[in-house]
Amino acid sequence: MSAVLRLGVDDLEALFALETAAHPGGWSEEAILVELVHADAVVFGVVDVDVGVVAWCALRLVVDELWVLNIATHPEHRRRGHADRLLRTAATTTSLSAPATSLWLEVREGNVGARALYERHGYVQLGRRPGYYPPLPPATTREAAILMRAPRP
Repeated sequence: MSAVLRLGVDDLEALFALETAAHPGGWSEEAILVELVHADAVVFGVVDVDVGVVAWCALRLVVDELWVLNIATHPEHRRRGHADRLLRTAATTTSLSAPATSLWLEVREGNVGARALYERHGYVQLGRRPGYYPPLPPATTREAAILMRAPRP
């Protein structure tokens, strides 16, 4: 059994461990902490009663846009709908002080699985940022970011 919960500073160690397992070259502990304490940010996680945090998502309000800054699922808990739950939470969150008119994110161009997930949630590609992401070994060239947007429900 699991639930989507708002996470806080007490969850930093678990989030960093999950991020390290989920993404090569993922967010640092300091970057996660910034989102946990930022006034215009909210962090949600899928918390399994037996395991702890198995997926997480960081959102930040920028003027009237809500940005999905990071979303990650522990490799041992993928393909169970956790990212879907987090994206639905992102679309309906009222945890921030100002209303957002749209949802935004950037994703690696080569991450076709994530792009398909976002498209299922109504995100459409609006742009491409060449050379945005550092290379993932064994690649040696930087990878483009795909800029995607979805309207708020």
